[in-house]
Amino acid sequence: MSNNVYSSLPKDIQDSPEAKNERQPPVSETTKKFVPNFVLNSIESSTKDPAKIYVSKLKGKVILLDNPLKTSEEKKKRIKLQKKKKVKVMSAKEKKETKIYEIPEECHKYDLFIPLNELWLQYMEELHGNSSPAVFVQKLLKADFHGALFTVSKSRCASYIGITGINIQETENMFKLITKDNKLKSIPKGHSVFTFQLKDYMFTLYGEQLRFRSATRATKKFKNKPNIDL
Repeated sequence: MSNNVYSSLPKDIQDSPEAKNERQPPVSETTKKFVPNFVLNSIESSTKDPAKIYVSKLKGKVILLDNPLKTSEEKKKRIKLQKKKKVKVMSAKEKKETKIYEIPEECHKYDLFIPLNELWLQYMEELHGNSSPAVFVQKLLKADFHGALFTVSKSRCASYIGITGINIQETENMFKLITKDNKLKSIPKGHSVFTFQLKDYMFTLYGEQLRFRSATRATKKFKNKPNIDL
């Protein structure tokens, strides 16, 4: 048997009914001559011999009919359009100028955030579950404190001590508390100690150890540290 992939099929297979049914209709002489004639007419005869070019480079060879250059250009256009469609992300300067994170003054009302505090208490009870104190402390470090009712128990700034309010916004270095007299207080985490009550337990948080964005803190691995002096 010939090793040529394109060699003719054996006679018995060619004469079988299945092969006859699958056989393609004969190609006319006009069709056979179309490709060579088209190529020869497309090559400029002033520079080189078209017939030699056809025989040496094209005859009997598989030719890619698509235009790779055109495909590449279309791909670049498509990528460019996709980039244009992408939502533009605001820079930190633009966020500051538009005051996107500032809470409107008409929303500085303690009663508005009582339901948030109730949801937070449910969340903390589920988080606590039957955990041991050591395990719960690790959970607290990564917990979300939006809705927590905090009291500033210690601070280097004496005017912050005793402030109690619901935490409605947390940044890397601040807790923003809304107090019962509808005032928004921005308390720095650094050099401050916060307490909150859960059931019959009182918990203490050292703000210095929480100086991370909430999203960063949720994935960060914390190491045991001694108490921090104010």
